[in-house]
Amino acid sequence: MQTQISKLTLQGFKSFNRKISIPLLNGFNVICGPNGAGKSNICDAICFVLGRISAKSLRADKLHELIFRGNDGRSNADYASVSLFLDNSKKMFPFDDEEVNITRKVNRGGVSIYKLNGRTTTREKILQVLGSARIFPDGHNIVLQGDITEIIEMNDVGRRSFIDEISGISEYNDKKEKAGRDLESVNQKLKEAEIIITQRFDIFKKLETERNAALKFQTLQNQLTLLKASYAWKKFQTLDEAVKKIGDDLQKKEEINGQLNQEIEKVEAVLENREQSVKNVAAELVDLSKKIQVDKEVTELRTNLMLTKDRLDFNIRESERLSSMISRLQAFESRVEESRDSIPLAVRTILRQHLKGVHGRIMDLVQVPEKYRTAMEIAAASHKNDMVVEDEHVASFCIDFLKSEKIGRATFLPLNKVRPTLFRDNEFLNWEGVDGVCSELIKYDTKFMSAVEFVFGNTLIVKNLEVAKSIGVGKARMVTLDGDLVERSGAMTGGYFIKLHPKSIESTSGKELEGYIEEKTRVSEQIGLLQEAIVEMEGKLKKYSKLENTSEIINLEKLRISSDQEIDQVRNKRKKFFERRIELQQEINKLKIEGARKEAEIENAKIDLAQYGEMKYVDEKLTVLDENIKKTFRELTSLGAINMKAIDEFDKFRNEFDEYKKKYEKILEEKKAVLGMIEKIEEKRKEVFYKTLNELSKHFNDVYRRMTRGEASLVLENPNDLESGLIIQANPEGKNVVNIDGMSGGEKTLTALAFLFAIQKYKPAPFYILDEIDAALDKENTRKVAEVIKSFSKDAQFIVITHNDQTIKYGDSVFGCTMDRGETRILGLELPKL
Repeated sequence: MQTQISKLTLQGFKSFNRKISIPLLNGFNVICGPNGAGKSNICDAICFVLGRISAKSLRADKLHELIFRGNDGRSNADYASVSLFLDNSKKMFPFDDEEVNITRKVNRGGVSIYKLNGRTTTREKILQVLGSARIFPDGHNIVLQGDITEIIEMNDVGRRSFIDEISGISEYNDKKEKAGRDLESVNQKLKEAEIIITQRFDIFKKLETERNAALKFQTLQNQLTLLKASYAWKKFQTLDEAVKKIGDDLQKKEEINGQLNQEIEKVEAVLENREQSVKNVAAELVDLSKKIQVDKEVTELRTNLMLTKDRLDFNIRESERLSSMISRLQAFESRVEESRDSIPLAVRTILRQHLKGVHGRIMDLVQVPEKYRTAMEIAAASHKNDMVVEDEHVASFCIDFLKSEKIGRATFLPLNKVRPTLFRDNEFLNWEGVDGVCSELIKYDTKFMSAVEFVFGNTLIVKNLEVAKSIGVGKARMVTLDGDLVERSGAMTGGYFIKLHPKSIESTSGKELEGYIEEKTRVSEQIGLLQEAIVEMEGKLKKYSKLENTSEIINLEKLRISSDQEIDQVRNKRKKFFERRIELQQEINKLKIEGARKEAEIENAKIDLAQYGEMKYVDEKLTVLDENIKKTFRELTSLGAINMKAIDEFDKFRNEFDEYKKKYEKILEEKKAVLGMIEKIEEKRKEVFYKTLNELSKHFNDVYRRMTRGEASLVLENPNDLESGLIIQANPEGKNVVNIDGMSGGEKTLTALAFLFAIQKYKPAPFYILDEIDAALDKENTRKVAEVIKSFSKDAQFIVITHNDQTIKYGDSVFGCTMDRGETRILGLELPKL
């Protein structure tokens, strides 16, 4: 047996006025007496000295109401004092004394003082000393009046609180509650961090988009620069190769020209010899003609023949010259016929002047496939005769020139000022029947891009009007292959397209051509007449050759004629050499002009190339580079406004965002740790709770079986929910299992007592105080309870307050209480052993 109460001393406490000591023995102590005799005040006194601070639990409103109130001539006590003497023979308390004395005193002011072994101390110290022997002021070893009823009337959740208390999981509840507060704090920090990081993330994504656009812009700019540099480099190479080829061709042609000059010199030397021989023969013929009359006639005939042949030769050469001129004029007329629209006089004049900085008419600067020729002319509209010039200064000069010469008017497109009009409605490009944007279907030099895009960049070429209507009139500027035009304004122009030939450029060329043709006809007629005259004169000379007196003349004439033929052959050969030399000189001049032009272009190409510096060029064809430049330019234009500062701002902001992200992740780790802690606490809490519940259920069943020979158990409403209510169920002998709430009054009391005894058995205490626990029991059940108490009293001290005879019979010692004029008196009696 552990420590026990050896004595209780009261003075001025409730109904105990005078000092009285009650010796309490081992075993079953019974305090009995009629109602109102003050027996429950003894129980209150023990609770008071053990340190209860609630006056309500001591059946008083205030602590000073525990002090004895005088009556029937007895005066009020000044204070209430209770001393409890505990056996310490087994050294359950940390003292060498055999007995420990605890005193509590309260005065009329409600002030309490505690003493331990005669020395004033604090309540905390008293509780600490009592706790070492498992004695607590609110322990389950003290059952006051109404506690049984409270258990019976309590709901299942309230009954579960007993398990919470005796299992000690309140410690885990506190830890869990603290962890919950920590979790709430972490969640709050996490929420704040999420708000900040969400805001920062939106800014981060916006900056990232702008940064990517800026980087793409830089990449495209660098790519465009590289392509332009590569184009300039390739153009320089191409021009350089062309100049070298021209130089080689020029050298070869000059060598040929030199050889040709040598041949001409040789031919002229031969011709000079032949002509001198003919002169000598002619002189001899003159001498002979003086002697013979016929010689005169022969000479005249021969002279006329020579003159006629010369005229014939001249007319033949003139006919050839006229044929050449007619061919050239006819070729010119053919080129004029190929033009669709007449070129204004002002434009023609500007083109003839070859002014520096004037590149030409817009329609002459593009190469249009035959399929799109009509559509392109309609698309160009009023701009088809616009002049493309280098800048606004050239345009101004040309306008002043037209004014001063009073020639007419023209529209000029300065390359540095005109702005391209790009086609924006890209969704129409994939429609069936759409060929594409005009500017993308023609070829041109990239330096004229802005002017070409200005005239053709905003017009879509479609198959016919049905395709245009399917896209939607007014949604885009469209032109059909037949020349029908649909404007963005909704205006539509179309009908039969008359292909006109130019008539304004025919005044001089037509008249010249007619004159040359008439002249050639006249010369051809003369050639025929001369050939007939030559045949006639040669016939007469043959007749004279048969005369004997003229044989010498005839022989000389034959020699002269033979020499004339040779001379004609040499002259024809010389003529061919001269013609070849003229052609060769023209070719040489063209090559020199072309070479000079290429040299000028090379110089410009060098200047263009020099601005890009050293870099690794793209080795591609000029046409491919040109297409890539256009494509890159369109991509650059489509990017719109670019925030170049976004690159640096993004890098700076990303560092800040990464810091916020690390903080956020740290808070997440903190939350994870708190959740892990809560999970561990909950696991331990469940482990302790269910262990207590299972053991307590076994004790409950043992006690209930001893009391009723039935079975009893403790279970949770929901075994998986620790917070669910506690069901106290039993089946008294011969009955079905039933919840305590469904039992009769006596069965409820008996079951509640068995539950309390099970708690006391699970968590033994040095002593037990039971205040009228048998008040609601009949004799048979009272006997059963008394027998159980008697059995338990062998191992622990029981102080039972009762007025039931059945309980009193089982007591080892009995203390009777009586009331004498408002003051309780005690009579002790030790009963014989049963």
